[in-house]
Amino acid sequence: MKQIYLIFLAFLFSNNIQSQAFSLDTTFNVDYNFNFLGTDVYGLTFEPDGKIMVYGFFWDHLTNTSDIIRIFENGNRDFTWQYVGSQTSIGFVKRMNNDYIMQNISYSYIEKFNYSGHKTDTAWNNNIHRDNICGAFYFPFIFSDGSMMVGGDTTCNIISNKKRCLMKFLPDGNLDTNFKHFTNWRVSGIIKYSSDKLLLYGGFTKYDTISTFRICRIDTLGNYDSTFTSIFNMGLPRPVFIQNDGKIIIAGDFTFINSTTKSTLIRLLPDGSLDSTFNNYNSLNWSDSFPSLAIHVCPTSDGGYLVGGQFKAYQGYERHNIVKTDKDGFIDTNYFNGLGIDSTLNNVSDPFVYNIQRDSNDRYYLMGEFTYYNGQHVNPIIRIKGLSAGIEENKEKNNMQLYPNPAKDEVNLSFPKAIVNGVAEIYDVSGIKVKEILLKGRQSHYTISTEGLAAGFYIVSVRGEKGVVGVVKMMKCN
Repeated sequence: MKQIYLIFLAFLFSNNIQSQAFSLDTTFNVDYNFNFLGTDVYGLTFEPDGKIMVYGFFWDHLTNTSDIIRIFENGNRDFTWQYVGSQTSIGFVKRMNNDYIMQNISYSYIEKFNYSGHKTDTAWNNNIHRDNICGAFYFPFIFSDGSMMVGGDTTCNIISNKKRCLMKFLPDGNLDTNFKHFTNWRVSGIIKYSSDKLLLYGGFTKYDTISTFRICRIDTLGNYDSTFTSIFNMGLPRPVFIQNDGKIIIAGDFTFINSTTKSTLIRLLPDGSLDSTFNNYNSLNWSDSFPSLAIHVCPTSDGGYLVGGQFKAYQGYERHNIVKTDKDGFIDTNYFNGLGIDSTLNNVSDPFVYNIQRDSNDRYYLMGEFTYYNGQHVNPIIRIKGLSAGIEENKEKNNMQLYPNPAKDEVNLSFPKAIVNGVAEIYDVSGIKVKEILLKGRQSHYTISTEGLAAGFYIVSVRGEKGVVGVVKMMKCN
């Protein structure tokens, strides 16, 4: 037992001296001149082939491509993407079967493109934008059959003499005339709540004839869910993350019933009421004269969150536009206590983080309007290392494969040679053994349970009759 623990500690130490959690990943550098006029990166989409779509408002003044590029994992440009933009700003990119749909913010419409970036489905585009339908679209929900529910804006509805702030379209782009539900004002976005429920948010105060302020829950047919009640009375709350237990992380700029304090980050219970166990009054602030905003929230591998936005302090601690919290929104003071996200270039006087996305290797992509990270000049999209930084497999000495990874309820252990009556031990990142499983018999493949382990990173060590066989990093997800 002592031998296993010493190997584990040496394994951690030898790698951690080379890397720290949330340090800049210098192996990622997007091959694009973002800083021609000061630019914004709004988000990214991970592709099944490992490539990444990056979108926002940018132009390098050298090529016709603007507002959206496709890159490889290391940041190199994929020039098979041949979209030609016109400096119009892309608000989102979403997959629709084998194609993409994207929002043109400047003209408030949606277009479909194929994998090469060409508009090929002319019929779909024409059906979506025929003149009897509102042209201003926002963040949609796409069903598995290619149909789409999307919010609109009354501004263009007035022009077309139609009031369609909520619409559903068939897979061919035609309006679904059987969908009769509506809101009385803008629907800014629709996100998945569960397998059969959706969350709508925006500027509305009614869904159909039911009073509901800024947010409501419906089923996939559009029927109002009366088990959810909005507590908001002012502002623009935006649901940014749904926990596995159905609780909802809300970011934005808003107040809610029975409170006079403006909030920017809260958590709701599944019925829409305020979760009192969360740090809802987090004192996120910029200055007395400048409003602060929590723009995006991304879960971390230990069950906590990264919060990005525009702020100078969180809970009284100085933090520059990025902060790490625990599972209940209270600051984790171990991280981001340096210069953080900053900017000194061109017109970027008030830097902020628009979006944070985590990949399957526990790396985090930060996007927004900024030019520095911890004093180092960077693009407005960077990748930082996660909590598993430094806990990498020693592939030369490792004789074990573990899959799937990330794991959920169980994992498979595979060895080049059969082991006899082995023992699998699971350690957390602090070196504490949290589980031990006997590997009975003589086999080269075992399946072990990971039930009961909290979400996060672990080390799986297996020893046989002749000592340690393999040591592998494992990520556990819920």
